[in-house]
Amino acid sequence: MSLKEYRRKRDFSITSEPSDSARAKRHRKPIFVVQEHHATRLHYDFRLEADGVLKSWAVTKEPTLDTKIRRLAIEVEDHPLAYATFSGDIPKGQYGAGHVEIWDTGTYAFVPDDKDDATTVTEAIDAGRLEVELDGNRLKGRFILIRTGERSGKNQWLLMKRRDEFALSSDGEEMADPGNSASARADSGTARAIPRSGRVSRKGEAPDEVRTTNEAKVMFPDAGITKGEVLAYYERIAPLMIPHLKDRPVTLERFPDGLGEGRPSFWQKNTPAYTASWIPRVELPSESGKPVNYALVNDVETLLYLANQGAITFHVWMSRVGSLDRPDVVLFDLDPGERPFSDVITVARGLHEILVERDVESAVKTSGRSGLHVLVPWTQRGDDDAAREWAMEIAETLVEALPDLATVERSKAKRKGRLYVDVMQNVRGHHMVAPYTLRATPQATISMPIEWSAVKNGLSPEKYTLRSVFRTLARRRSDPMAVLSGRSKVT
Repeated sequence: MSLKEYRRKRDFSITSEPSDSARAKRHRKPIFVVQEHHATRLHYDFRLEADGVLKSWAVTKEPTLDTKIRRLAIEVEDHPLAYATFSGDIPKGQYGAGHVEIWDTGTYAFVPDDKDDATTVTEAIDAGRLEVELDGNRLKGRFILIRTGERSGKNQWLLMKRRDEFALSSDGEEMADPGNSASARADSGTARAIPRSGRVSRKGEAPDEVRTTNEAKVMFPDAGITKGEVLAYYERIAPLMIPHLKDRPVTLERFPDGLGEGRPSFWQKNTPAYTASWIPRVELPSESGKPVNYALVNDVETLLYLANQGAITFHVWMSRVGSLDRPDVVLFDLDPGERPFSDVITVARGLHEILVERDVESAVKTSGRSGLHVLVPWTQRGDDDAAREWAMEIAETLVEALPDLATVERSKAKRKGRLYVDVMQNVRGHHMVAPYTLRATPQATISMPIEWSAVKNGLSPEKYTLRSVFRTLARRRSDPMAVLSGRSKVT
């Protein structure tokens, strides 16, 4: 099949799916993606990069590591490489209408069969037998696709897991030879165990240690920062960071293979089934009503477990479990757009003056990118709507004082080059960048809490990075976020 068939089935003036003209570069190591597709029937689109396109199958049920289960896979038209990052809603009336989200992604290797002459993925597909080795977040190890026949003009295949160190039996136990198991490889020096201060593990509690893997993997290529450095950072910063994470539903930005062109990355709200059972979760409905199991990062073990899975940035709700309809913090996000950072400083200082005049305590931190975040503890009565209305009134007062510099206009076209004072994230289910979290920037910048006295000319968010942050903290006697977390000393 070709992209001609893909193009024929879609009206790109209506659907947001990438057109076949949206060319994406071929990857040094070919990628795969599995997309959860809520169409007329829920299915999973399994796609492999080959010959500049994505070879694609619609798998009737969720792919599995269980060697005893065979999944029916219907071969469909080739998709453009750009489709590998597509998620969103295909409009009604369009082919495949429904919601699409990335279920798994990673790289893969073609496994030639000694019994035939196929030397490429395309040749193996033509021959009716394709074996690949996947390196994803959910799917790992060898899988085989076998063509079984044709029905209604479409080739039917079976997708099966091969027995290897990643395979599971129907009861969920590992099927590998113990001498070649993942844990055996971890003990060979590619992993380390981070101890948990001697507490005995019980069912539902965190373990006595968290095993980390592949610490030599480079996560930030420009800065040469490894996964081991990321883990060491989060382990050391945990006493300051966890008070801002505790009991807040978390959304993760995950980069399993680190930053870089062609490397997989995705946002994760729903906690995958394969995640360790001791990590606490809270089930909440999404806007569409679909249940979402958010992870709760209440201790250093959970923080490190998720960081070991490639979680770089942690985003949290403004409310906590037990009172999710009532926030305990209000966010003012100062987004410069195309304005210089010096204007962000001016607006932040103006906002601080208004809050001081009203006897309102506040804290400030860099966003880790281009702006500043001002955080105010919400101690008044009222839910998210009340908090947002209060924040909007403050923001409008600020704009009145700085009309040529700041705006609360959401439309970029109507801002006329002014800096956006965003308070619209103060909505149930929306989130903010957690204090002290890493950001996915080339130099591994941090969303860094700072003293209000530091908000002056010369301040640069880029100075706070994974490798510089502890020098800054060593000079501090107090935590700038103490007004939010109740802490007063840096430990």
